[in-house]
Amino acid sequence: MMQDLTTQLPLAALSSTNIAIIVLVVFAVIILAGIIMMLLTFYRKVEPGTALVRRGYGGAKVNFNGMVIVPILHRPDIMDISIKRIEIYRHGSEGLICKDNVRADIKVAFFLRVNNDVKDVLQVADSIGVRRASDIDALVELFDAKFSEALKTVGKNFDFTELYTERERFKDDILAHLGTDLN
Repeated sequence: MMQDLTTQLPLAALSSTNIAIIVLVVFAVIILAGIIMMLLTFYRKVEPGTALVRRGYGGAKVNFNGMVIVPILHRPDIMDISIKRIEIYRHGSEGLICKDNVRADIKVAFFLRVNNDVKDVLQVADSIGVRRASDIDALVELFDAKFSEALKTVGKNFDFTELYTERERFKDDILAHLGTDLN
């Protein structure tokens, strides 16, 4: 009987310490697994040609790949920063009046995009909003007047035949009139 008591005493003392350590390790592993699962659940990825704009706690942030979005603390918006085509078609009584007072029917395509830069994406998000910047109809509504005015102004410097023969100069003059920054 004596032998059984001596072998059981150290085992009993070790087992309570071991149990406490095992419980702490299991608890730490569960906490760590929970944090990893939470981060994986809150991580939002975006496709190429889009930007993720996160507002809320920590200020506004932009990422072109993905980031962690905590539902209560952040509001995510996805902005389409790919190239968008806007066509301006002036014909009939609204045609372009040339330098030689001939009215020309003209169709011009403008290509808009937001630069792949954090500062530019935030500027567009603040000025016109993420949803409007991604919606082609909203962009047409915003820029139609500006593009039409540029066509009228530059078109008055060209004869009717020059519109057709000097397209490159016409394009360059429109770009010079508009500039590359459309706010």
